[in-house]
Amino acid sequence: MGCEIFEKNLKAMEKWYAPFADMIREKKDIEDDTEVSVHQSEDGETIFQAQREERRLYLNGGRNAKAPIRMWLERLGKIRKYAPVFLFGIGSGMYLKALVKNTEKEVNIVAYEPSLQIFLTLLHEVDVSEEIEDRPIAFIVDGLNTEDFEPVVRNVLVLENIELFKEEIHPNYKVWYADKLTEKVRQLQRIAEFIIVNANTEQRFSTAMADNILHNMKYLCEGYHAKIFTEAVDYQDVAILVSAGPSLNKNIHELKKAKNKAFILAVDTAMKPLLKAGIKPDAFITIDAKKPVDLVDMEEARDIPVIAPVDANYKLIRRQTGKKIFWNDGYAMPYQIYAMNGKTFPGVDFGGSVACCGFSMLFKMGFHTIILVGQDLAFSDNKSHADGTFQEKMPEEDTERMMTVKGNYVDKIPTRGDFRMYLEWFRDYIKGAKKHRGVRVVNATEGGAYIEGTELCALRDIIAEVCHEKVYFAEKIDRMEPEFSQEEHAKIVEYLHRMPEEYEDIRKNAALLQKAYQHLGKLMKSGKIEQKGILKLLKRIKKLTRKCQEREAYQLIDTTMATAEYMLRTEYYYEQENTVAELKETARKGSLYSQILQECAELLKKMSEDTLLTIT
Repeated sequence: MGCEIFEKNLKAMEKWYAPFADMIREKKDIEDDTEVSVHQSEDGETIFQAQREERRLYLNGGRNAKAPIRMWLERLGKIRKYAPVFLFGIGSGMYLKALVKNTEKEVNIVAYEPSLQIFLTLLHEVDVSEEIEDRPIAFIVDGLNTEDFEPVVRNVLVLENIELFKEEIHPNYKVWYADKLTEKVRQLQRIAEFIIVNANTEQRFSTAMADNILHNMKYLCEGYHAKIFTEAVDYQDVAILVSAGPSLNKNIHELKKAKNKAFILAVDTAMKPLLKAGIKPDAFITIDAKKPVDLVDMEEARDIPVIAPVDANYKLIRRQTGKKIFWNDGYAMPYQIYAMNGKTFPGVDFGGSVACCGFSMLFKMGFHTIILVGQDLAFSDNKSHADGTFQEKMPEEDTERMMTVKGNYVDKIPTRGDFRMYLEWFRDYIKGAKKHRGVRVVNATEGGAYIEGTELCALRDIIAEVCHEKVYFAEKIDRMEPEFSQEEHAKIVEYLHRMPEEYEDIRKNAALLQKAYQHLGKLMKSGKIEQKGILKLLKRIKKLTRKCQEREAYQLIDTTMATAEYMLRTEYYYEQENTVAELKETARKGSLYSQILQECAELLKKMSEDTLLTIT
């Protein structure tokens, strides 16, 4: 049986890397003192036990092998298209299989295995042919092709995807393979560092969040927020949250019967299908920093109020002529605008998706009954979204190997990892909403995944049951008064106009910080190390770092410098031989960091001049 599985795996490998498959067949001498035995966990999974000398350990849980995989996937969250994922340690292949199953084919997987014995045992004992055939997985195995690691990394890791890349170490591998893992992780991070440092300043930074916040300050100053919006609507009976799941196409026409009889809140992706069906929602909600503007690019959408966090796509916000209602999502500058005037900037619970935020918003508005429509959170009819959202006719997708969950009208329905997390968020939030205020949540999605805590009902039936009173929400929202007086507005403008100076001060302190790090590096190289002088220099570095980071303006720098994390993060199992080597590395990384900090402060100074100084 082992030979059959082995040949099946190698045949699949030949589809992408025939020379690598040949190398495995031809390998005779194996210099690896690891002994591997195959077992079955109590929950029925194939697991490996590795032994060195007298010590044994399972590479997966001996009892429950499935649960850690589920927890791992949830921690990883949604892995975006074209993201490079580096898996250090393959074991019995469970983590690799889960990674392939729960990511799109465009995700680039590099799997490094420090033990040739473990890798050969995998090929002989576990059928991974489907996973190998799915996409060109780059296998790097000690004793086979270790020298290919760096060329492979340079091939898959580029500036455009560097902020997406993930590195994951298989459980228990650090016990025996810490040195090998340290070497490879260090190689990976040095390459990432080289890419960042050698990129142009314009490319190096992730400016989307900061750009959105700075542009949206103009609209935030208009003084409309979630609580004022709630008071203006002044209605707590029935609300309908319209999402863009594929089932929306089945009952969208029923929503006409609820117009002006229930408050209709749409997610941004549902706007086009709604408007084409002749249904104008009372407001729509958006959260994504890079949400495509063409999702709402219809003339009928322009005057619909938009609800958003301050870091939502400003181009989408800007095109709207209706009221712009914001909520607090934790950024210091918007918070300070309210705090300096003795006011509170209310927030909305963030569940990871725009529909989660929409549901939280409706709960905080005090609605007694909330109806969910198009909230599939699954691939109904093998589609991810309703027709008319991203495409006029959404394509059917291959769901054969997707995870499944309980459906509303079927036993099992395919879904993705991120959808499953949103399901769990809805379950927990609805449980709390019922306990806190007895909210009734009706799922009128004609398909999709079952959301615990909801009652299933056809949309036409629930509308007939609860939607009776005529309420003209547009008139109520039009009469909404802004939060800030003229005097308070002037105070805000003065504060925002000081921001470019804040960024200039950070830039100056970052330049001093770089000199301090460079001085530290020179001392370490010279060998003239005097403890008192070193401590004084480190104290100065700490003080300068604090002077940069304690300013409110720094938060946007921290968001913008996302890629700088990869050159400063602590390397796995990285232990320097002595304090001198440690301080040399601190000086090297600190100097690079402070250089990028200067460039970022200069960039944000220019961005804030172009945006904040135009606010009057």
